[in-house]
Amino acid sequence: MKLKTLFFLTTILLLSIKLQAQDSPPKPLDISFLNLIEGVWTGQSEMLGAKMNEEIVCRLEHNKQFLTINLIAISEDKAHTYTGQGVYGADAAGNVTSWWFDDWGIGSVSSGTGRIDAMTLTLASKSPNGTSNRTMELTGGKLVMKWTSTWKNSDGKEQTMNSETVYTKKN
Repeated sequence: MKLKTLFFLTTILLLSIKLQAQDSPPKPLDISFLNLIEGVWTGQSEMLGAKMNEEIVCRLEHNKQFLTINLIAISEDKAHTYTGQGVYGADAAGNVTSWWFDDWGIGSVSSGTGRIDAMTLTLASKSPNGTSNRTMELTGGKLVMKWTSTWKNSDGKEQTMNSETVYTKKN
């Protein structure tokens, strides 16, 4: 009986060790683009005819598995603001899945897929209101973001907006 109990306890111990090893989080990601994009960046863009001063804060979080981007854009006359938050998950091969949340609410929450290739992240996203394509490229010490969005207005007509912002790192 003691031998059976010892065998049972040994089996349980080995199984729990194996299960615990499988539950360990992955190693932190070490993707150069993600490491270099961390920090606070400022730039200026044009949105719906207004010049916008933008600040983005990029942080690697949750064991460096996710990049969060918090954006605030304020028009020069301070009459318009836009805020958004992106969460970008990446794997070691550079494949990206994203989610974007902003002032426009649940109807504009988007999800996307893309890829990090060297110093460029490309992303295609969709929301209930439309689609967008975005690139973020680190070049010459600057972060260049280009995007195009397409959606249908209240009359059902397709609208397209695009922009390019060149950001400078503050810290």
